[in-house]
Amino acid sequence: MKIKRSQGTGQTPSTGKAKKSGESSTIDFRQLLQAQMEGVPDVGTTAPVAQVEERQQGSPGLRLQGVQLTEASIVSLESFATALEDANLTARDLEPFISALEEENQGLLDIRAQLPDNDPLAKLIEQVAAATYLETAKYRRGDYDS
Repeated sequence: MKIKRSQGTGQTPSTGKAKKSGESSTIDFRQLLQAQMEGVPDVGTTAPVAQVEERQQGSPGLRLQGVQLTEASIVSLESFATALEDANLTARDLEPFISALEEENQGLLDIRAQLPDNDPLAKLIEQVAAATYLETAKYRRGDYDS
């Protein structure tokens, strides 16, 4: 690295970047924002508030409970299917699975009754409740007796 000495000029070495007089070093945020907004197409009309409220009738707590119970019911159905594959288990050994499915099914139906008909969560809950009911009905009918 070479160091050059100034020979009495009294000037400090420049960095190669000189500022022009009158030039602003700050960016005008408003101008940038306005330029960007001019290029954005208008957003169409939004849904009326009444429609949004109608879709969101279920409280967040109820919806969360519905999702959690749906997941638990699916896990119970999977556990029941695994138990059915075990040839060592009798129909009497399956009773705890059926009891759990019946309780979960009732909980699903209670939550479903509180949700609007057009709610996607309500449709999912109906499908899971139908599957749990079907399995419990088959057990109670005696389909799994050996």
